[in-house]
This record gives sequence, structure tokens and C-alpha cells, in this order.
Amino acid sequence: MKVLILDEEFPYPLNTGKRIRTFNLFRCLADRHDMTCLAYGEEDSESFRALENAGLHPAAIKRQPRPKSGVPLYVRLFGNLFSKEPYSVSSHWTNAFRQAVERELEDNNYDLVIAEWTPYAQFMRGLTKPKTLVVAHNVEYQIWQRYVENETHPVVRRYMAMQADRMKKFEEKVFRSVSGATAVSSSDADLIRTINPDLPVEVVDNGVDLDFFKPKPHPGKESAPSLVFTGSMDWRPNQDSVEYFVKEILPLIKTSHADVRTVLVGRNPPPRIVELGKHDGVTVTGTVDDVRPYIEQADVYIVPLRIGGGSRLKILEAMAMSKAVVSTSVGAEGLDVTDGLDILIADTPEQFSAKVEQLLNDKELAATLGSNGRKLVERRYGWPALAYKLDRFMQRLVVD
Repeated sequence: MKVLILDEEFPYPLNTGKRIRTFNLFRCLADRHDMTCLAYGEEDSESFRALENAGLHPAAIKRQPRPKSGVPLYVRLFGNLFSKEPYSVSSHWTNAFRQAVERELEDNNYDLVIAEWTPYAQFMRGLTKPKTLVVAHNVEYQIWQRYVENETHPVVRRYMAMQADRMKKFEEKVFRSVSGATAVSSSDADLIRTINPDLPVEVVDNGVDLDFFKPKPHPGKESAPSLVFTGSMDWRPNQDSVEYFVKEILPLIKTSHADVRTVLVGRNPPPRIVELGKHDGVTVTGTVDDVRPYIEQADVYIVPLRIGGGSRLKILEAMAMSKAVVSTSVGAEGLDVTDGLDILIADTPEQFSAKVEQLLNDKELAATLGSNGRKLVERRYGWPALAYKLDRFMQRLVVD
């Protein structure tokens, strides 16, 4: 097949969950199909060359900077009050991207166009040929609804509720207009089917590189017990997660393990996340070249997510390294995990702290959970098998 992928950026370097998923799945498909990735970026860049080396055809559109903080951001957020589209959709629209899509479709006979994030389906509006596929890394309106549930400021809460409503309407239009969709979990797929029961939807789980993330002998650690969280710190759900942990859960753990160390690993932490490093025993690393050494040195891998959707690559990576994981239900949503067998689930600060303390006190239980987690990812979550499942679905869409 000849496939056109629309994305916000080239999925490299592999330092976010979305990039890891996108790059690995399409890398596995590149030897079977002619695949062009159209995204904001630069031709003279590491990410552009990485896609070329993986057998993909990158096509770069010059990025137009988007404010992420300060007065310019608030001006754009205010302006969005008068838009019909949610901010995460309107902020990604440019005439340059739309014109690039039109040129690609005029110059090439594509069989399938893939929006590699739901907001980019706006560039497929009106297409009847070729077939169209939306990759739902999350059901986006659900994330906004969870923001509302966890927000206490009345003005911010109202703004987020408006965004949730707009996103729901946008996604309803998308899932009623495209040829098919993929979801990363059965729960997300079921939500999409409630919007359009006739839409072909395939669950393509998130995965993990089992050769890259694998158990290693412990390098030798300090006597102090240690916890680790990994995840992009420029993503709001991760920001909420680590703030929640440090402010509400960690103090409870310290009543029994006063010397516990917590390492928060992830790129681009904003100032308020950097400030968490001032808490006793907390380290905020910022961007790192490789998360594995930080996971290796930890006794327990923590996932205190309260907001989010889809399934969690961070958990799969930790399990692949045979680490014991404590997660909220939201954090483990979409994964085929079993509480008490390969993971521990806890949804209140008291429960979460108790589960972490249990693992710090019971090394045998921690080792058993880690071993069972590794067996699970070996059985279910390797990238080649997941890419084969996606390939079959893509071909079915094109043929039907």
C-alpha cells in the first residue's frame, strides 16, 4: 500500500510514549508498505534522518512556534473562547499543513491516509478517497473530563469543562466521517463505538522493545529505599501525577520510611515541577538520554496517574525490566494486568502509600511481581506482533 501519515512532529527521538509507539509500529511496517510521514519539522534534523534510516519517507513542514506558557499562551486560550473548536485542535491548524496535504494527495495515489493523533483528522475533512484512519492514542474528551473532575479552581474548572464539551463534539464528527480507527485499549475502543457503532475499530495495544528493556543485575544501590516515575513532564497528566504523589502520598510513606528517595524522570519539566525537587528526598532529573539506569536502581516503580487515557508504555517498560509496579486504576487502564499478580493497584493516597510500603518491606513479593510482569509483556506486548495486527486492519480498510 501507499500510505500518508499526518502527525504533529516526526516521532524521534524516542523520549515520549507517543513517539515510541508511532516510530516502532511504522518502522515495522516500512518494509511492507510505501509510507510517507508528513509533519512539522526540519529536513536538516536528527528526527528527519532517523525516519529515513527506518525506511520511512519524511516530509517536513516548517514549524510555526506555539506559545506554551506566559502571556502569549493566555491570549490564545482567551481567543479560543470564541472558537467552535477545542484549543488542542485549533492550535494545530495551519494553512501550510493543509496545503501540504493537498499537494501530497494531488501528486500521489495514496491508498490510505492516517491521522496519527485525533486533532490531525481536521486535515482529512472532506476526503472520500483515499480511505482514512484515525489513531486514537486517547479518547481526548475523556482526558478533559478528568481534568474537570480533579480541578478545584472554579474558573479553570469551567474552562476545562468547555474544552471537554468541544472535544467531545469534535471527536463525534471525526469518528462519524473516517473509514476506521484504532484504539490502544478495549475501553477506548468501546467509547469510540458508542459514538459510531458502525465504524471499524481495532485495538492495537501499546508495546515495548523487549530487547532494549530487559532485566539486568542490580548495579548496587544505596541502602535508602528508592522509587521512580518516568514520563514526559510537559504532559499535563504527568504533571498532575507527580504533584499528587509528592504532596499527598509521599508524606505518608515517609512516616515509616523516612529515608525513601523518589526520582522523577522526564523531559521538559515546567518550573512548578522542578520545584518539587526541593522536597526532602525528591530528585527531578529533567531530560535524560536513557531512562533505564533510573528504573534499574529503583525498588518500586510508581504510576500515580489520575488523568489520562489509553494504555501506558511506562508500565510496560518497567515490567519488561522486571520491576514491581504500583499504579492507580487510571494509570493501568487498558493493560491486561492483574492486581496482586503482576501489579499492585491503589486509588487513594492511603492505599497507594500502603502498597509502596508493602513492597519496600517484602522483597520477595516485589521480585515475584517483577517476574510476572516480564512474563506478561513477553506474551502480549512485543512491537512486531502489534504491527502485524495493525497491518491486517489497514489492509482490510483499503480493500472494503
